[in-house]
Amino acid sequence: MRKLHVISIQKAYLDIVVNQLVEIFGDEIELSAITLQELTMDVIAEQDIVILSKEILKGITRPFIPESCPIIIAKREVNIAATKDLYKLLNGQQILVINDTMEHAVETARSLKSIYFEHDYIAYDPMNLMPSNINWIVTPGEKELVPREFENVIDIAPRTLDFKTVLETAKFVKSEMGQISLMNRFYKSQLALAEKWNDENELQYKKVLVQQADKRSKVEDRKEKYNSLAVETMRSIIDKIEEHGFLEESLAILAVYKEAKGNFESFGRAKVKLKLRDAGITFSDQQLRLRLEILQEIGLVNARQGRGGTKLSDKGETFLKQHNEVASNEF
Repeated sequence: MRKLHVISIQKAYLDIVVNQLVEIFGDEIELSAITLQELTMDVIAEQDIVILSKEILKGITRPFIPESCPIIIAKREVNIAATKDLYKLLNGQQILVINDTMEHAVETARSLKSIYFEHDYIAYDPMNLMPSNINWIVTPGEKELVPREFENVIDIAPRTLDFKTVLETAKFVKSEMGQISLMNRFYKSQLALAEKWNDENELQYKKVLVQQADKRSKVEDRKEKYNSLAVETMRSIIDKIEEHGFLEESLAILAVYKEAKGNFESFGRAKVKLKLRDAGITFSDQQLRLRLEILQEIGLVNARQGRGGTKLSDKGETFLKQHNEVASNEF
């Protein structure tokens, strides 16, 4: 059984090609996947077959490939099995094709025009402005390159080996399959890759949804947790504060940090002392530090290391608000 080596710069494309070749020739050849970085002198033997992902690799890899080894330059084609959304479009759509390079975008647009001839295609050139009056953007697995403001996006999955490359490979591996069987396996390989791409995208989409749900849940929990404090909790906080000093003084400290939070500022202890002095309360550095330690222990403020300063927590803001509301109602 002859060995077929596939060499590519990008591992992602290498995986696509190898998976496709396994679907087609898996029972006839032994396959080897090599990135350019992994290529060494002892990998490829005499009479092995080599597929290069690009013409430019021919000169780079020549010292590593024995003269007796056939070399096939892979050509890419749109994966027809992943284009059902294009099939559903009304005729005459203006479609912008976005790929990782302008050259690949042109190739993809040309392939799509040969299949879905009912539409007009423009290969996106990142050096130019985004064309106007575009109905759809189509990308072969490069959705991250599409500007976020566009919603009409169809991802047709990465391109695969074209049938001509498969025919050339079959000739060198001396495949016993007839052309009809080879074509059937080619279509099967495209379907397998399209399904794999859809499954991976769906899994990634579900992960994103879970992450977003977790984030929303934490925000909601946090809001719910400190939207209001129970009477028992309020009493417990007040008792804890009064064990170490006057309640009104701690309320004044919280009010200063509330002002800072509202102005998106961070107050150091020196500024807090000045603000408190304006309110008629005088603390030494030691007294203020001890008060802040108690307020942090209760969870009413968050003290950060370095220049982060001390900030009013959500719990502290709720406590201050509820206490002031109760105090105003008493009068």
